[in-house]
Amino acid sequence: MIWQIALGVALLAAWEVIGRNGGGNFVSRPSLIALRIAAWFAGPIYPHLLTTLFELMAGMTIGCALGILAGLALGRAPALAAVLQPVIIGMYSVPLVALAPLFIMFFGLGALPKIVLVASVTFFLLFFHSFAGSRRIDQDQVDALELMGATRFEIFRKVVAPASTVWIIGGIKIALPYALVATVTGELLATRAGLGFLLSQAGEQYDMASLYGVLLILMVLGLLLSEAWSRVETHLLRWRHANA
Repeated sequence: MIWQIALGVALLAAWEVIGRNGGGNFVSRPSLIALRIAAWFAGPIYPHLLTTLFELMAGMTIGCALGILAGLALGRAPALAAVLQPVIIGMYSVPLVALAPLFIMFFGLGALPKIVLVASVTFFLLFFHSFAGSRRIDQDQVDALELMGATRFEIFRKVVAPASTVWIIGGIKIALPYALVATVTGELLATRAGLGFLLSQAGEQYDMASLYGVLLILMVLGLLLSEAWSRVETHLLRWRHANA
């Protein structure tokens, strides 16, 4: 830990020296970036931060819910999955972030196109994870429930959904950074608020302190989201550690 801190301090010091000796137009300086971030957190940053978080969470909620339901349903319907598989793979092969301009044309410049973009990205990630999880169900359990007269819905609720939990939780963890990238990408293209808007504005004005400041905030935000979901994952899957 001490060596990691020392390395970080040394890198920041070297960055500061380079910035003060003629490189400020391109690399700025940590001191200026820190002052800019402090000024933002005095008030101006919060509407943009809340906008990005709202678009991220709304898109993920919609995309995860639809992706999980579709993945679990098709995973237990092999014939239908075989028919739809080429269509789904073909749609997923399109770089979904490239659809952002199309969504903006359809839904305008508000939050909706960003939400749709995030939902599209997370849908496919959760679909494939849920689909894979539902295909790995112990068939003996399913056969036993069928012999006892369980309905398809009861089998789905008592066996398929619980057994796919690990896959679903893992899929959400993987989807988080992609969702953040999709949110910021949408805001970069056309928006009036959000961290992507600040990033675009800083780039247009060649304001390197603001540009690096937004990038640092996004990096910290990504780390916080990942750590928060890791804690949720540990809590939800605590039974695995208990059985270990």
